[in-house]
Amino acid sequence: MSPTVIVTKADHDKTVKVAKGGQVTVKLTWSPGTGYDWVITKIDPLLLRQEGEASTEPAKEPMPGAPEIRVFHFRALKPGTTALEFQSRRAFEKDAPSMGEFRVQVLIGE
Repeated sequence: MSPTVIVTKADHDKTVKVAKGGQVTVKLTWSPGTGYDWVITKIDPLLLRQEGEASTEPAKEPMPGAPEIRVFHFRALKPGTTALEFQSRRAFEKDAPSMGEFRVQVLIGE
């Protein structure tokens, strides 16, 4: 198992494996100008810990209004399996349905 596992939209609904102490990096496309952002909706804090705030990477061909990549980093704390889920939401629309969902199962080994 690699010390760092990169997870993208292509991994939706899949299981990813990471070693205890390793890092899971989640990269999801977002359009900051729309007000939507990816929000963590499910995580087991005993197994995974978010490291720092989410950051942003520019798109491959940056243009005004073009989608960017939202990047989240997590540390695998101990062996086990946990769901990691996100929803694309607007912070100012608490009761509105999400505009997208992303989830993976994270299997943490020794």
